[in-house]
Amino acid sequence: MARRLRLAAPLSAALALAACGWHLRGEMPGTKLENTLYLSGITNKNPFYGDFNQTLNNLGGVLAPTPGLASAVVHITSAAHTRRPITLSQQGRANTFDLTYRVVYDVRSPKGEILIPQQELEIRRDYFNDQTTPLGQGYEEDMYRQEMQKEAARTLLRQVSYTLRQQRKTANPT
Repeated sequence: MARRLRLAAPLSAALALAACGWHLRGEMPGTKLENTLYLSGITNKNPFYGDFNQTLNNLGGVLAPTPGLASAVVHITSAAHTRRPITLSQQGRANTFDLTYRVVYDVRSPKGEILIPQQELEIRRDYFNDQTTPLGQGYEEDMYRQEMQKEAARTLLRQVSYTLRQQRKTANPT
């Protein structure tokens, strides 16, 4: 009886996950060449470069060393954080901020054909600045900024992947 219960628990968990529609994201679709992107406009010292590269690697893709070896060239025109106060405390100090991470980019084929015209990707967060814990404020804001950069890299990569899939479908309508 105990043995049956031990076997039934993992099986029921697997069935429950399958029934709810949950699944692993998997790799980027296509061949290795189609999963190879070239990132221009920012250097590898920019934190967004590292986040984009890590996200691409996690999905089974790689950054190409030259534009000619890539399926698409992602050109970053700008990637910047902004911070503006939203509310003030009774003492006149800002206690809620709007944090924004804005990436302006376009995507082209290695031949220079425009795949995605210049667009702006914006990630926003509201951040409460607790006046009673000043030492933790900077750390918490840095964490928000890092997460916003990672989310922007994931979103941009999804858009590029979708565009490449659509391009492949129109080229091979079978």
